[in-house]
Formats: sequence, C-alpha cells, structure tokens
Amino acid sequence: MGKNKILTFILTAIIITTVLLTGCGGPADKPETVSQELVIGVGRDFYNGPESSNFVHGSTGVWESLTYLNENLEPYPLLAEKLVPKDAGKKWLVYLRPNVRFHDGTPLNAEAVVQSVMRYKNNLKLDEYGTFLRLEKVEALGEDRVELSFSSPEPAFPAKVAYHGCPIFSPASFDNDGKIVSPIGTGPFMYAGHKPGVELEIIRNDHYWGDKPRLERVRFKVIPDPFTRLAALQTGEVQAVVDVGGILPEQAPVIEGDNNLELMSRQVTTSHYLLFNNQKPPFDNLALRQAVSLFIDRHELVNQLLHGYGEPAETVFTSLAQAWTVDGLWKTDREEAVKLAARVKSTGPHKVIFAVNSALANRWPYKSIAEVMQSEFKTLGLDVELQVLESGAWTEALKNGDYNLALTPYTLMTGDPDFFFGRWIYSQGQINKRRGIGYSNPEADRLIEDAGAEGDGSLRQIYYAGLQELVARDVPLCPLFHDVCLYATKKEVRDLTIDPFFKPSLDKAWVEQ
Repeated sequence: MGKNKILTFILTAIIITTVLLTGCGGPADKPETVSQELVIGVGRDFYNGPESSNFVHGSTGVWESLTYLNENLEPYPLLAEKLVPKDAGKKWLVYLRPNVRFHDGTPLNAEAVVQSVMRYKNNLKLDEYGTFLRLEKVEALGEDRVELSFSSPEPAFPAKVAYHGCPIFSPASFDNDGKIVSPIGTGPFMYAGHKPGVELEIIRNDHYWGDKPRLERVRFKVIPDPFTRLAALQTGEVQAVVDVGGILPEQAPVIEGDNNLELMSRQVTTSHYLLFNNQKPPFDNLALRQAVSLFIDRHELVNQLLHGYGEPAETVFTSLAQAWTVDGLWKTDREEAVKLAARVKSTGPHKVIFAVNSALANRWPYKSIAEVMQSEFKTLGLDVELQVLESGAWTEALKNGDYNLALTPYTLMTGDPDFFFGRWIYSQGQINKRRGIGYSNPEADRLIEDAGAEGDGSLRQIYYAGLQELVARDVPLCPLFHDVCLYATKKEVRDLTIDPFFKPSLDKAWVEQ
C-alpha cells in the first residue's frame, strides 16, 4: 500500500471513530454532559424551617408568589395572570396563570391558593408582611379565580402579595397547624436538603412552567465570617458570594486585584438605620434624638467606612422607590446638633447602651460604625457603651427595651410606603414593638391608617410625603445609608446578577466549562 493510501486509510478511520464516539456520547460531547453545578457562599442560613412562612429564603427559587416587583418597584403578575380590584379595593379578584404545576406534579389552582392564604390568615406569625390582617374571606371561583375580601380597602394589595408577602405552596406541603412538612412550590428549583448552619441544596425543576434553568444543582454554603467567605471564593471552595452583605466594602480592592474574580455591585432596596429607644432616657427626649441625627455626617460615613459603596440617606427609605420618596429631609448640621444637645438638662454625661448584632456585623461594618459614633457622640454629652451581642440576645434586648441605640437593616420588600410606616412608625406596628422603639404619635397613626386605605394614588402620595416630614421631625429612628450590594464570582460563572431585592438570577446563570 502506497503512502498516500495509508494516510487516507488512517484519516478515514479517525473520522469514523470520532463520529461513532460522538454518536455514543463519547469524548466529543463531554462539554455538553458536564453537570451544571454552582456553589454559592452566603453569610446566613437560607433555611427558615417548618414554622416559617416560606421554609427557605426566596433567593433559592423554590417557591413563587402571586406577583413580583420590577426594577421600578412596581408589582407585575407572576403566578397570577391578572389582579382586578372591586368595591373600591375592598375586594380583589385574582386570575391565575394557566398550566402551572407544583413540584409534585399537581396543578396550581384556585383551591391551592385559598389554602395557602388561609395558612397565613390562621397563623398570623407567618404573615410576614401583615398582608392578610384585615382579610375577611377568601374563596375559589372555579379552577382559575380567587376572590379575597377585606374589611377595609387594600390599594397596595398587588404589592403586598409580592415575593415574601405570599409564598404559594402545594396544600400537601403543610399540616393542619400550618407547619411545612415538605416545601412543594412552583419555582424553577426544588428543595433537595439542608445541613443546619452548613449548607442548603436545591436542584433544577425540569418541568418548570417558565424557561428551564441551565444550572442543575446549586449549593448555598453558610460561611458567617466575611474573611473566611472571601478566602473560600479565592480558593474555589465556592464559585460566588451573592447575597446582601456578602462582601464587605473593605474587601472590594482585594477582589478587584484578583484576575480570577469579578466584582459587581448594585443598589438594592435595603436601608440601614440607627434606632432609638423612645421609651426611656435619654432618647425619650426629642431634642436629643434630633441632635444625634443632625450630628451624623452620612456622606463621610459612606466615604470613610463603606469606601463609597452606599448612598447617604437623604430619604427615609430606599431612593429606588422614586414615586414615593421626599428628598433632603435628613441633613447634617453639627453646630445646631451641639446646641440642641446642650438644652437637655443633665448632671453629667448621658449613659447610653449601644447594642450591636454580631451576625449583622459580619455582613456590614456595623461595629466600625458604632465605634465611630461612640467616639463622636461624646461631643453631644453621650457616654456610649458598646455591647456586641449574638443575634438571639440582641433581638431579646431590643424587644425588652434593654438598649438605647442599635443598628439594623430593613428592606422595602413591597416597594410601597405602608410597608415602612405601618411596621416601623405606627404605634401598633410589628417592628415598632419587636425592636422596642416605643414610638407613639396619634397624628402619625391617623395618617398611616388613612394612607393605607386610600385608593387615590395622588392622595396617597400627599399622605406619605406628610409622614416623611413628620418622621424627620420626630426622629423615632434615623436613616444612615441605602445599601449598595457588593457580590463577586469566579470568572467562569456567567449571567449571575441580582435584582433590587438581592435575589440571584439562578434561572439564567451558568458555568463555563
């Protein structure tokens, strides 16, 4: 056989072998069969447990709600196809999206939604947003329509049933007491297991009603310490750190200097507050609360302690809610602050307990912020003692009023002002009580009640503008900055972003092999 014939024979054999291997799932199609898995490092456990409203955090994509919010914080239908108000907003007719199934294959229908809603109504501790406090009746009208009736108008209902406001689970998910025995949702991912304080795992829902995700499996590794989280990302133990407070501002230069990592940021709907205990000295005194607020230089705080990753708070809640915010109400005037503080009679420095949550301090520079305030507030005659407490102890201390100052984040999850005022400022508000703020003002209560029931959008804006001015005057709490969330990935992770509610785009993300 001549050289040319031998060469032709060899090339033909190679081509045939390659074709056969390709057809049989051999080496040629290895890139397509490599499992799409992603490991994410987070600073908190996304497992909330059977006695929570949702079992797992919404970032997991296991469950969905009737609506969600867009980039402008406006509600749009999700599991609902349409929401129609009746009787001036005292009733809402919800039309459900067709052809949606739960993870167990059962259909999403009106009766399933009714049972999910009644789970919250019958167990008010599960009703995170207070969505159903005034619900009088919910009933299925056929297979695809649900009617909800309230004792007073609910103009913000489409916003209240967004995201954590109304997770929808299969009736097979929970028992007669409302405890979730198995989180059977409709989302693009399914719950696959949890190791307390270690890891939570989800797997792809191959029968999802929307576009099927490319990721087959995601593991959320719980890494409370921020420096250990960053080290895990650098070594490849995790491929991403994606959650609000996941990357500290001081870590940004390290990530930017690493060619294997990509740093990203975006403003989210979380704001950070200095809380006052309004019920006891010294901050039962209005002038002293005003003095502290005026003394804080929010721009300096953001530049020095957050390395520029934040928005100085000139609005009482996130500026992303542009339709509602009033700018410029929160200012710095240290000269006026000192004058106000001097008017507060005292035989010596005011003793102040500043409670810092250690878990929150692992996600934001709260300890550094508190230390700077401890030093600077001496000018106002405040003798500040820092108490760094574990999360449970911190929560108890605030609930019992065993503090004077505290730092906390809060996210405007519905995009609607009532979600802030009705919880923080209203005298019977859930967080007003839970955080031991103890603020009570009949004028504020009246405005909050009127605004919450007002169907005219223009009038609601007037009410909420007045409330923002009232809060800036009374200073029951003090906004510091609006969050710019930092998150980071390995270079091979693609299309992983977050939305204003720091929910990661797991349905779009993939890993380049």
